[in-house]
Amino acid sequence: MFSVPSAMTAMLKRLLSQRNSSMYSADEVFSEENKKRTVEQFSSMKPIRMTSQEPRDKAAVLIPLCEVDGKVSLLYTLRAANLKSHRGQVSFPGGKKDDDDDTLKDAALRETEEELGIQSDNIDVWATGSSIISKRKMTVLPVIGRILNEIKISELNVNYSEVEEVFAVSLEDLCNPAYLRYTQFRSGASLPVFLGGKRRIWGLTGLITNRCLLSLLPPQAYSHKIKFIPHVKSNIKPSAAYD
Repeated sequence: MFSVPSAMTAMLKRLLSQRNSSMYSADEVFSEENKKRTVEQFSSMKPIRMTSQEPRDKAAVLIPLCEVDGKVSLLYTLRAANLKSHRGQVSFPGGKKDDDDDTLKDAALRETEEELGIQSDNIDVWATGSSIISKRKMTVLPVIGRILNEIKISELNVNYSEVEEVFAVSLEDLCNPAYLRYTQFRSGASLPVFLGGKRRIWGLTGLITNRCLLSLLPPQAYSHKIKFIPHVKSNIKPSAAYD
């Protein structure tokens, strides 16, 4: 029987590991080619509607794509316990559209500056995704934006009246199959869950994370197949979600 020498096996494993790691590197993820592919994929995803009722409010979140400790990561917040809505939940920076916001994208950028002190001129907006109408009857527009400077979380100007904690999760940890789960509902619907960071990422934030990673990375770097994501039909016009 043919056998591969142990030294060669070890070398092949190292080469494979290096190849896999390179898929999450800044050079690869932030390349113009990958940016173009991400924009096309993220912008073309179908809207998701999780309730048949008409949304009361419109909001947007920024998916902060950044470098932390030399690793390409996504930045998350833990909402303060004193807030009226979504308190104590893991989320992306963002919030409802104000009268002063021309677009939902502007709302995402404004809220990011208010919550984390990251100014809009330090964010390269890559793409806006399709709207997600949550069970709370809110239209949420996800926006991918690259933070141009490397992030040091301890130096962020965090608004602790809104945000209890800020943490980053590297793309490698988000995509590690050992940390991927899903929530199964009685209806048969499933939503993705990520366990690779300091806190569990699930619900709407988990769904948005999943859509971002599917757009940002090739299938060999990320493949978290969800059996069924809930979608409720409605006569609402998709364009109305972007006003």
